[in-house]
Amino acid sequence: LRASGRRVCTYDGLLAQKPRTMSQMPSMSNYKADAKEADRNRKRLMALIKRPGNNRCADCPARLAQNAWASVNLGSFICFQCSGIHRNLGVHISKVRSLNLDSWNDDWVAQMERWGNARAAAYWEARLGPQEGRPSLEDSTEQNDVHKAFIRAKYEGRRWAAAAQPAEWIAASAAAPAPTPA
Repeated sequence: LRASGRRVCTYDGLLAQKPRTMSQMPSMSNYKADAKEADRNRKRLMALIKRPGNNRCADCPARLAQNAWASVNLGSFICFQCSGIHRNLGVHISKVRSLNLDSWNDDWVAQMERWGNARAAAYWEARLGPQEGRPSLEDSTEQNDVHKAFIRAKYEGRRWAAAAQPAEWIAASAAAPAPTPA
């Protein structure tokens, strides 16, 4: 902790590691859904966000509502504050879409169904120790260095990710039920 009471960012050194991309993730389609497909998928998304684990941001403790955002290729539901940080990571790492403002195609919704926040956390935070911790709600609200560095280390640096690549890991874990959220 700093004298001001704020936490010191311990993730900065991790970003000097070799950057990795999400090229091992299944390729995501970019086609725009027609009105009928978008309407059907909006209903599917609203049901998904009500599931346990999906009603909280994947990267901070913020509670999500129907106006949430998502990282389509990572399969995670995120809050507005985290969506801005994800956008700054670049589309080669995180493709951010609004649940309400964007027209979702079937492939994107299938990816969200395949992953969801609990399964994504089991992969991306597989080696996250209790001493490292996740950002607090205050960190998220302020979008401070701790919060930004955590997200960068988590996805760009793959600091706590499981050893397998995401596509391999999800295929191996597909038979198992999604982990229950903590």
